[in-house]
Amino acid sequence: MARVSKFTLADRRDAVTRAFGGTESPAAVAKSLGIHAATLYRWAESSTTDDPGPAPARLVDATQKLLRHSDYADITIESVAAECGLAPRTAFHHFPTKRELFQAAVDDAATVLIDRIHQTSVNAAWPDNPIEQLQLFLRIAAESIYDTPCTHVLFRNLGVPKSEGTAERWHDNFVDAIEQLLSAARESGQIDADIDLSHAAQVLTGAMRGIHMAVFEGSGADTALQLVDRVHLLIPGR
Repeated sequence: MARVSKFTLADRRDAVTRAFGGTESPAAVAKSLGIHAATLYRWAESSTTDDPGPAPARLVDATQKLLRHSDYADITIESVAAECGLAPRTAFHHFPTKRELFQAAVDDAATVLIDRIHQTSVNAAWPDNPIEQLQLFLRIAAESIYDTPCTHVLFRNLGVPKSEGTAERWHDNFVDAIEQLLSAARESGQIDADIDLSHAAQVLTGAMRGIHMAVFEGSGADTALQLVDRVHLLIPGR
């Protein structure tokens, strides 16, 4: 069942105007509404909102597009503006620094991905076996990643200095989900009782990230999915 937004069309228009046409920053507006900044970009892109809404979403989309084949150091705000047909001054109005633009591109990709995983998970037939649940979760995540092109900004090695912003906090969400599934598997006696669940979850996440990175660098998704189906075997069972 689709989730009903608590924000009306008027609320969304007002938020977009505040974030992209006034003195407030997108981050400040998002915090005041209790939403993520990426949601504001999506509202701005929607035909249900007024101009200057499309500009920030176009800049985020252009950033993601350029980063498919370029590294972080290779792009500039000016090149992103040129990619989507906007004047540099317009781009700098919405994103004063490349760091803010890059982080917006990462946050947007992660939000889209998480929504896709959620929707797929809701419709999936989940087994009772915790290890099989883990295997299915990893499969759903991988398929969602490969079917969502913008997620390359989360997994490609873009040469981004840590000081410039990263996707690490989004990966932490997956670590937490995997740790919960491993905890259920340990309680059911399927994996060693003395295993460090936090470290194990990080190992599985690292293995998955390596596979995803290879796909975005040109490896075949079909082969990757075969490996994903076996990643759970890294955890010693009983």
